[in-house]
Amino acid sequence: MPLDTLCLVTSPRSGTGHLMRLCDNLAEAQAFPDLFATLAEQIEPEAAFEAALAATQAAGRRVLVLRLTSDMLPTRRIEEAIASRPGVRLILVVRRQIDAYVSWRKAIEHRAWQGVDTSGIRVALDVADLVLWLDQQERWFDHWRNWLNRRFLPQPVLRYETDIDLPPELALKRLAAAAAQVGVTLRVPPRLASAGLSKQDRVKAAADKTSNWPAFSKALVARGLERRAFSYPV
Repeated sequence: MPLDTLCLVTSPRSGTGHLMRLCDNLAEAQAFPDLFATLAEQIEPEAAFEAALAATQAAGRRVLVLRLTSDMLPTRRIEEAIASRPGVRLILVVRRQIDAYVSWRKAIEHRAWQGVDTSGIRVALDVADLVLWLDQQERWFDHWRNWLNRRFLPQPVLRYETDIDLPPELALKRLAAAAAQVGVTLRVPPRLASAGLSKQDRVKAAADKTSNWPAFSKALVARGLERRAFSYPV
């Protein structure tokens, strides 16, 4: 049977891991959250993608779901190996940049990517490092928006704060609505067997997650970075 592929184009710590776990509730979808995470020493992206397609078919599913971040593969390689193939659709998944960045710093420094409560952990932030993050993520999303524009393709966007950080059934419905915008039907069951991933950090404000917020905030203002930091990459 023909397969559709949903690519969640995102940045780290934007909630796609949770969304992909929620896909376990969908009878027609098979999610591969870490398909390209360790390719450098294992398998070529084309071969990994073909293997995922085969596994999806073998499971009797018709929709393959994967995620793509800027640190997984070179952008041109993604275009050649995946994005340009028939049946592949893109959904952009974003989070407010300062929150994604702080969550990423906490995960990096404490090697805690999931299943660990990091609410009590604070990190020291560096403005120069944040600028590198902002530049990388904005280039990444700009590339894909332009890529979609040139092909006159829809650009559904899921935002962590309004579409993902919700009760699981609502978050899954938001994903299904975004999929519908690109022509893929996902049927959300009335009851979910999987609630996805547990939230690692229960602290809301970025200021309460950092150990040097006054100095960091002052540096943000001095460099005119507040709007970029507290907005979305798209």
